[in-house]
Amino acid sequence: RTATAVGMLTAVVLANGNDGDNLYPLTEDMPLAALPVGNRPLLSYQLEMLQRAGSFGEVLVVTNDRHLSRLEAVVSEYRGPLRIELVVVEEGAGSADALRTLRGRGRLAGDFALISGDTISDVPFQKIAAMHQLHGASVTVLLKQQPPRPAADKKKARDLDGTDFVGIDESRQRLLYLESAADCDGGVITVSESMLRAHPHLEVHSDLADPHVYLFAHWVLEVLDHKPHFSSAKFELLPYLVRKQFLDQANLPLPQAEAQPQQATAMSSAAATAARLAGAVRCCCYVVPHDGHYCMRACSIAAYMQANLDICKGGAATFDKAAEPTEPLREGNFAASNIDQQSARGGSVELGPRSQVKKSAVGPHCRLGAGVRLTNCVLMEGVVVHDKVHMSNCILCRGAEVHEGATLKDVQVGSNVSVEAGANVKSEALTAEVDAEGSVVGSAEED
Repeated sequence: RTATAVGMLTAVVLANGNDGDNLYPLTEDMPLAALPVGNRPLLSYQLEMLQRAGSFGEVLVVTNDRHLSRLEAVVSEYRGPLRIELVVVEEGAGSADALRTLRGRGRLAGDFALISGDTISDVPFQKIAAMHQLHGASVTVLLKQQPPRPAADKKKARDLDGTDFVGIDESRQRLLYLESAADCDGGVITVSESMLRAHPHLEVHSDLADPHVYLFAHWVLEVLDHKPHFSSAKFELLPYLVRKQFLDQANLPLPQAEAQPQQATAMSSAAATAARLAGAVRCCCYVVPHDGHYCMRACSIAAYMQANLDICKGGAATFDKAAEPTEPLREGNFAASNIDQQSARGGSVELGPRSQVKKSAVGPHCRLGAGVRLTNCVLMEGVVVHDKVHMSNCILCRGAEVHEGATLKDVQVGSNVSVEAGANVKSEALTAEVDAEGSVVGSAEED
């Protein structure tokens, strides 16, 4: 089969937070897609990427009932040309489950993009779409090459956690092999003879990261009908397509497709017949070199911190942090000499004398006392930091409060959690706990 000729594409953004556990306690009461990066919600970066492409008319943002109201507020702030609709799915639904729900509601009529709600990338999506159409791809996958390791720094087995073995052809445009390192016994992979005969110059990489940006042909939804146990597009649907692409259409265990008017969009019946007779599944990839476009997932505490640092200091070249507030500076408010150029601040922020903020994002309505030192920190809305507090590599969620003289390093503080005066905390997650007097205090959990 080949991809449908594409006019305006539909994009599906997965904002239902199934990957949010890696960001706990940040996602305890806030959906992943609403987390601020450079004082902008994560979702805004996916919308900006899609808007720049010029190929998308509609964006379906997948969420659940628990996060609906928060994401409604995020979407209401969007002022661009995209039509955005929030689609509610069941709690815990995987990406493949969400696609079935959208298909069942008649919301996917042609080729579509599937994007994780934690992806930040300035890769020109129109080039991915052009490759997808040119090759008649069943799926086109965005891959980002990781920076090279020093020659003396050999990768060890434990370093393969979360790594994929990715096989591509010599043109670096065909995706021929995909296997999680966790599924390979001792890092040993098995490649079929038929693949090697067809592609004798197969390159296998362990340095290609998958930022979860895919462009699927519409017919791929038929696979999900036939494979109702598939829950994940990344871990089940995509590997399945990669494995099956060397089989003839007749050998693919798919139901016979019936002619449907929506599948013939921008495609004559003769062209549709020719496409079906073409036969092969074809998986393609768009590989970004390590020194190319910005592309990452804020899918862990470390990655989330790095994304904030990159945006604030301009490391993501074509993305901007949230606009600095235009309110006039008043005595006791943020002073230009107290914050470096690699930081971001929201509106109505107050900062006491002799305080300094470096490489940090300070959200709106935060209050910082005198003698405060912040380095590589993220403060969400309404955080209060009292006098003489020193923090580095910390994330403070909405409404958190750190009392006088506390020192925090590599700490995540949950929403509305209070850290006691003089506390010295390192490498912990502090989550909400109510004491006997009814006050919320910090309780340490293993990081």
